[in-house]
Amino acid sequence: MPQPLTTPPAPALAGAALPASGPSAEAAAGAPAGLSATERRRIVVGERVRFARDLHDLVGPRMSAVILQCELADRLLDGRPETAHDQLAEALRGMRQILDDVRTVAHGYHCLSLETETETARTLLESAGVRTEVALPRTALPAPLQTVLATVVREATANVLRHSDARSCALLVRVGPESVRLTVTNDGVPSPDATAPSPGIGLRSLAERVAAVGGRLTCGTDRPGHHTLDARLPLGPARAATGADATAAHPT
Repeated sequence: MPQPLTTPPAPALAGAALPASGPSAEAAAGAPAGLSATERRRIVVGERVRFARDLHDLVGPRMSAVILQCELADRLLDGRPETAHDQLAEALRGMRQILDDVRTVAHGYHCLSLETETETARTLLESAGVRTEVALPRTALPAPLQTVLATVVREATANVLRHSDARSCALLVRVGPESVRLTVTNDGVPSPDATAPSPGIGLRSLAERVAAVGGRLTCGTDRPGHHTLDARLPLGPARAATGADATAAHPT
């Protein structure tokens, strides 16, 4: 059964020195005047946590995908050189995206496109031989929700490639009157009796992001051989008043 993922406790403030430079220093310098040393340290720690989380969530999955593409290209180099070349070209595009992501993290702002991220996920999964179905809503979601959902898609795709033997995967986004739901389901669980690994830093970080917008993240085996990651996020009042569960499916 899918299990809810809990967020870790806030980091302690003891020993948090003010940095001389970098994003944390900018955060401390931009803090309102009159704050106590403890409050300024809290701002610094919060910025450090934000930086580490963004670096892991945005750059980590992309790096994993690039490594997998290079490994695949290496295996195909002798027998299927053209396919190997295509994989290396995708890996190069991924490395360029990683460079952009690192710059974005350093500047403290990022806004991801759910459509772009799901299309990237489809490309990565299909290049690894995983048949992929994608379904997105026809109406645009608010940018903050798109960023959260796109980050979930990125991490979930990396996990499918790293930890499963999937032959098919479905990334489905459905919008209701009051909430939006993303499910990522793959058929690569080794056996019905396999013990599910404990959530790693990636899933815990995703749970934090989802919880920050009032949502809930669960994961687990919902039927034999299948694993599902389920993220449910509330919509804002304006979107909830007009939202409809209109979904366009794009199976391959």
